[in-house]
Amino acid sequence: MGGGSQRIDYLPTDEFKKRAREHIARGDKALGETRILVVAFDTNFDRFAANVAYELRHLIVYRSDGGHFARGLVRQTGQLEGFHRLLVQQSVVNGTKVSLAARLYRRASPDPGLRWMMSIQFGQPTIEFDRDEGGHIEASPTVTLQSEKNFADLVLQHAAIVVENPHWSGDRQKRLRDWIKLAEQAGYPAFLDLWYYNRVAVFEYVNWDTTDLRRKAMTTKTGGGLPFDGATGGMSGGRTFSAPPNTPWREYPFRKAIGKCKGQHNIDDCHGLIGAELKFAESEIFESIGEMNKQIKRTSFASGQDPDQVPIFLFLCQFGCQFQRTLHFVVTVFVEQ
Repeated sequence: MGGGSQRIDYLPTDEFKKRAREHIARGDKALGETRILVVAFDTNFDRFAANVAYELRHLIVYRSDGGHFARGLVRQTGQLEGFHRLLVQQSVVNGTKVSLAARLYRRASPDPGLRWMMSIQFGQPTIEFDRDEGGHIEASPTVTLQSEKNFADLVLQHAAIVVENPHWSGDRQKRLRDWIKLAEQAGYPAFLDLWYYNRVAVFEYVNWDTTDLRRKAMTTKTGGGLPFDGATGGMSGGRTFSAPPNTPWREYPFRKAIGKCKGQHNIDDCHGLIGAELKFAESEIFESIGEMNKQIKRTSFASGQDPDQVPIFLFLCQFGCQFQRTLHFVVTVFVEQ
C-alpha cells in the first residue's frame, strides 16, 4: 500500500444490512464473478481486512472514499474474520502471502452505472509459497498440510458452482450434482480418492478378443480380484486391441482438477478446467458402459444366450466402489469362470 498510516475505518455492517433489504424490496438480481486475491497476512484483523480491501481497489469504489466502503464490504458476512482466526491459530506470521478466492456479486443491470456491488463471499485461504527477492518462505508441515486442505476444499466449492452450468441439464447435471454431494460427504482428503475405471483399460479387458492370459496380466496388482487397481502392464503384442503400456486402471477426477487449478491466478480459468474434467469423466464412464454393452451383445449373439444371462465379466464401472449405491452409473456384468 502507499505511504502514510494505514486506514482501518470502514462502513458499518448495519449499512450493508440496510442496503440488502433495499435490494430485496426492489427485486434486484445479482451477477457473480470470482477473483483470486493475494494479500499480505497480518495478525491484526483490522489491518488484514484493510489489506484485502485494498486488493479490491480496481474492482469496486475505493479512491473516492479512501476505501471506507471496501473495508466494510469485506467484513460484511463475517467469513473473513473467521478465516483470519484460523490463520492465527495456525501461527501464520505477518507478511505471509495468503491467497483468497473472492466471489463478488453485483446488481444485474444493463446500465453499467447501476451495477452496484451487493456482497462478497470468500473461499478458504491458502498460503502462497513463492520465491521472492532471493529468499523463500519456510512453512511448517502443519501449515503446509492445512494450506493443501484449504486449496482442495476451495476447488470443491467451485466445482459445486460449476455443475450449475445452465448448459448442463437433465440426467448429466443430476449426476454431476450427486458427484459433488458425494465428495462433500466424503470430506478431505477422502474425496481425493474417488475414482472411476479408465475407459481404455476397460475396453481391452472386456473385449471379446482379449485372452484370459492377457486379462490376468492386466490385473496383476489385485491378483485378478475386484476392484482393479495399478496398471495394465505392457501391451498384449497380439493383433487385438491393446491399451498403451502401463495404462492406469483408475482415474481420479478431483485430484486432476486440483492439479490443473494450482498456479491459476484467475479462478474463472480454474472453473473451466474443473468443468472440463468433470464433463470428461462423466463422458468416459458412459462411453465405457456403451462399449461393454456392445461386447455383451457380441458374445451373447455368438453363443446364442440371453444377453442378460451371459457370464462374461464381473465388472463394476464406478466412481468409488464404496459409494456405488449412491451413484447412477453403476454397471454390473459377470466374470467368466
